[in-house]
Amino acid sequence: MFSVASNVEMESPQEAAPRLKVRRWERSDAPSASFLRAAGAGFGTFLFVDLVMMSAPLMMSRRPSLLPQMVTLIVFAFGLGSLLIWKVGGTWRPFGYGMMAGWCFLTLISVGFLTGLTGLPF
Repeated sequence: MFSVASNVEMESPQEAAPRLKVRRWERSDAPSASFLRAAGAGFGTFLFVDLVMMSAPLMMSRRPSLLPQMVTLIVFAFGLGSLLIWKVGGTWRPFGYGMMAGWCFLTLISVGFLTGLTGLPF
């Protein structure tokens, strides 16, 4: 295994695997305005639902378990978002992407505080 490879046959450059061609980015590859509007609407919808669900538990001086809110927000963002992306499709697909992006954004900027991840017992 660690011996000198003196009897190993080397591939010639002609036999080597062909290189992948890099495709240049074109303006037609950019997301359309309707795609961005729908994704922004999904993002905003998730922000609103998160605000409504997390406002009461986070304003209380003695916080209850955030597990029900966490599960509900994950199912809402990723369950409904996945359903919109893979089953419904069409113009609802970017809305689902926006909902998932909203959950990820809120989790990252609040270190899980606004989505209930920090309230877990572990």
